[in-house]
Amino acid sequence: MHPASIAFRRAGFTLIEILAVMVIIGILGFYLVRNLPDYFDTAEVRACSANLSEVYTGITLYKSKYNRIPAKSGAAFFAELISKGAISNTKTNARRFTCPAVDIGSLAIRDLDPEEWWTDLDLVDGTWSAYAGRDSERFPLRKFPGDGKEPLVADDNDGGMNHRTTTNVLYADGSVQTFELFEERERGSVGPEEEILLVGPDSPIEDLQKLSLD
Repeated sequence: MHPASIAFRRAGFTLIEILAVMVIIGILGFYLVRNLPDYFDTAEVRACSANLSEVYTGITLYKSKYNRIPAKSGAAFFAELISKGAISNTKTNARRFTCPAVDIGSLAIRDLDPEEWWTDLDLVDGTWSAYAGRDSERFPLRKFPGDGKEPLVADDNDGGMNHRTTTNVLYADGSVQTFELFEERERGSVGPEEEILLVGPDSPIEDLQKLSLD
């Protein structure tokens, strides 16, 4: 047999080798598909955290322009950043004022152009966003920038967790911190049967009581 033919035959794969590769790919695919929800949720938590950091920048610009922070509560707290012109009313900025993990179709803004979402504060309430804003009426913020003890904006978890187990919270020092549902269960803050970490005056977490969904 010609040497080149022998070399060609040796370069091919045997049936056993092909089957082994298929099994390995199948196993990897199984674990990848099984963990996809976790990967998506992690990405959404990070995107949400980035949103909140941009909200903080907006509050800083508002303070620089008006020498005070927004006086409204709930969703209107951060909506005021656009309605008062502290930041530009663009589609990108408008979308930063609601959690990316929550479907826009479930909110009152679903049929409106993004540039209409935050312009009329008389219309804005908790149904317009999946974020909860500072309850300025009950808990006026005495200093800004402040420290990591004063929450400004957070996931509202209205009707369920915005993220599978994580609640992002923006604080007055610009940090974005998290509360994990399972950790709060271990601390005894919520019962083992609780599937939602409440945000607002009825929350078991003191920081989250300073926020409003209205």
